[in-house]
Amino acid sequence: MSQIICHISDLHLPIEKKPTLLQLFNKRIFGFLNHTSKRKNIFKLENLDLIFNDINKSNDIHTVLTGDIVNLSLEDEFSSASQLLDHHFKEKALSVIPGNHDAYIKVDYKRSMSYLEKYFNKQNNSIDQEPFPYLKVINDIAIIGLSSAINSPPLMCWGKMSSKQINTLENILKSINGNNYFTIILIHHPVHKYGFMNLKGLLNRKQLLETITKYNINLVLHGHLHREVYNFIKIKDKFVPCIGAPSSSKMLNEKISYLQYKIWKKDDKWNFSVYRRLYDNSDKKFKTQDITKSTINV
Repeated sequence: MSQIICHISDLHLPIEKKPTLLQLFNKRIFGFLNHTSKRKNIFKLENLDLIFNDINKSNDIHTVLTGDIVNLSLEDEFSSASQLLDHHFKEKALSVIPGNHDAYIKVDYKRSMSYLEKYFNKQNNSIDQEPFPYLKVINDIAIIGLSSAINSPPLMCWGKMSSKQINTLENILKSINGNNYFTIILIHHPVHKYGFMNLKGLLNRKQLLETITKYNINLVLHGHLHREVYNFIKIKDKFVPCIGAPSSSKMLNEKISYLQYKIWKKDDKWNFSVYRRLYDNSDKKFKTQDITKSTINV
């Protein structure tokens, strides 16, 4: 029996309600001007509809969304995002984590990501009810959702995880260490350096890597870069893929795409393959491309 995981990211959903001047009296003014002058013509809802409809043609698929759901972290944006995702996904069929645009400025949780908490696993929260990290187990596949979303100065888009979150992550990894799960880490920012002096990446990536490389991780999935990215980290005696998904709402060269991972166990060993679902605007349909030269024994 195999499990399909679909990987989407960086939706940057349209801003449906114009922000007030008071709401823009901060870093948001830069993001709003960027959105109205450029981004609204690049990140399009109709592209998402195509991808969502393709995903929902199949049953028993689980989808992961690795952040940047909205643009300016306005409450109206999160409310609209919740309605859109509710329309396309059942609660148990989707796992969501935030990105830097979902914490564009410092915002109250109840007025932001709480609109999407149905897609977390609140039963696995820490005692003080912080939503991240969370753990879901689906057919012996452990999905751990992290948050690297923090507000940053204008023109910056770095991420960071609190020491408290990393400690909770380690407790989760310890708790499942002997279960032979296929373990997936979800994080918005790549765990490799990105940008000059890593100023657009994960600031405390070394602290995170020191933690996860002590345990049996099989796959790290991220977003942030708006394009497919393939890297590896070494854990014990194996190289673990770190895969970034393209923006799901952005069409490049008349094409949009998302990623799929087929995961299965054979002779008590986990295997997975990576596929690209590519929509070509010229013939108006999705095609599957196997982008794993050979099945990876993990």
